[in-house]
Amino acid sequence: MESAMTSLASDAPSVASPSAIDNCWQRIGVRGDKSCPELRRHAHCHNCEVFSRAASQLLDRDIPSGGEAAIAPSGVNVIARSSNSQSVLIFRLGSEWFALPTLVLDEVTGLRTIHSLPHRRGPALLGLVNVRGELVICVSIAQLLIGAEHDAPQGRLIVAHHAGSRFAFPVDEVQYTHLYTEADLKPVPATVAQSSSGFTRGLLSWRDRNVGRLDEHALFEALGRGLAR
Repeated sequence: MESAMTSLASDAPSVASPSAIDNCWQRIGVRGDKSCPELRRHAHCHNCEVFSRAASQLLDRDIPSGGEAAIAPSGVNVIARSSNSQSVLIFRLGSEWFALPTLVLDEVTGLRTIHSLPHRRGPALLGLVNVRGELVICVSIAQLLIGAEHDAPQGRLIVAHHAGSRFAFPVDEVQYTHLYTEADLKPVPATVAQSSSGFTRGLLSWRDRNVGRLDEHALFEALGRGLAR
């Protein structure tokens, strides 16, 4: 594979661009013109050390300290809010409903191919997805929230950011943004699954359903720790 390093964010500038990574698999590999001389030896780019090195570079990036970029998600209707209200996006995993604040969301998009990694780290790591020309770590938050790997073949892909890193995760269904105040949050009862209770700040009432308002810091920090193992 070529050794020249090029930026993956060629389609559009990203919120948190990774360091330059050689995306030769898209240019001369299986997703390009297939002119790479290494294809004969490896048969597929996923078996090549260049692809593995790019994946490791993305996973091993230092996560900078500091706050999050308060950027409204593209493709999501953000409702006007009052000074004491907060906006969350409601989504479904299996039979459970959850919500994340819109300020940590970059976009909601259709499902796309997940490129598995040769040496997968952690059960929540699904692989990498291409989002607007940038490789983004794809994770299964279902592993943390409902205690099992969960396929969402007809669902959506949510892209979020936290502390300088981006994560993409599949969900079964995305509903609307919902405004609430802290007074609307109900305590998490003991009947809530133990796996999700540690990541849930409280419950919101929405259309006669209980929605777990997730603690984004706890959730993404747990994902980050899992990837660093």
